[in-house]
Amino acid sequence: MNMSIIILVIVLILLCFTLLLRNFRLQKEIKKIAQTTKQIRAGHLNLRYRLLTPHKPVEDLGGELNRLIDYFQKTFDRTQFLEDERKQMIANISHDLRTPLTSLLGYLEALSSDSTLTVEEKNNFIRIVSDKGNLLMERLQDFFELAKLEADDSQSELVEVNLTGILQEVLVEFYPNFQKAAITPIVNIPDSPLYVMSNQIQLRRVIENLMSNALRYGLDGKEVGVAVREQSDYVWVDIWDRGKGISPQDLSRVFERFYTGAASRNQSLRGTGLGLTITKSLVEKQGGQITVSSIVGGITVFSFSLIKG
Repeated sequence: MNMSIIILVIVLILLCFTLLLRNFRLQKEIKKIAQTTKQIRAGHLNLRYRLLTPHKPVEDLGGELNRLIDYFQKTFDRTQFLEDERKQMIANISHDLRTPLTSLLGYLEALSSDSTLTVEEKNNFIRIVSDKGNLLMERLQDFFELAKLEADDSQSELVEVNLTGILQEVLVEFYPNFQKAAITPIVNIPDSPLYVMSNQIQLRRVIENLMSNALRYGLDGKEVGVAVREQSDYVWVDIWDRGKGISPQDLSRVFERFYTGAASRNQSLRGTGLGLTITKSLVEKQGGQITVSSIVGGITVFSFSLIKG
């Protein structure tokens, strides 16, 4: 056997050995993929495919599988978050409806069964029942409105709207409330029309919500104000009060659903915690932004922007 044949045989042996080694490594990586997949399927979503292989297709497969698991984990986390939110929402709705409803039924029971009540007491009970019924209706409307807004992720149809005119109309509507609270609002808005791209009904609701919020929490400081400013392609509306203010730990959460804050605001005035969430959603549907700043014992400012018309 000459040397060339020997060399050829050695080469063939080395080639076979290399192929067997590559095949062994490939089977090892495939087995590793199977084991990792089994662990992930068992619930270990933080695991990822760690493949050290010269096989480029296998390496690419591991990368794609990792990206698939990342997407699945984000979806799973989002689903879990929404489920927790749903449970919390049901608990909050139950509490917010049960309290006024229990009170309402109590007064109705007294009206129907207590023959010792005077006419004045009966009239007072009827007034309280009416107030509780209106509160229930208001809270139900908030729940339904938020559900509707969250179900519809489309942007609002926007047209040119005179922001100055709507602000003036809302201020006139709130005049009895200002009088009752002995507050003279500080108004700094243009006399001439100022147009923005907006949905008129939604814009009015945003202003009414923020004005009601300022009146509710600004009673202590006896000062509520509204101002308009232009910034680049946007118009900003600032609505502020000088009530007790919002603590730093509450400030970042004021727009969360059902969040009603802690001791920094008057707890007897708490609502459902939906008003500011609805307001934020309405502003964003109109292409704007909403922010809040507050100093405890100082000024609290809610500001929202809309695109210039």
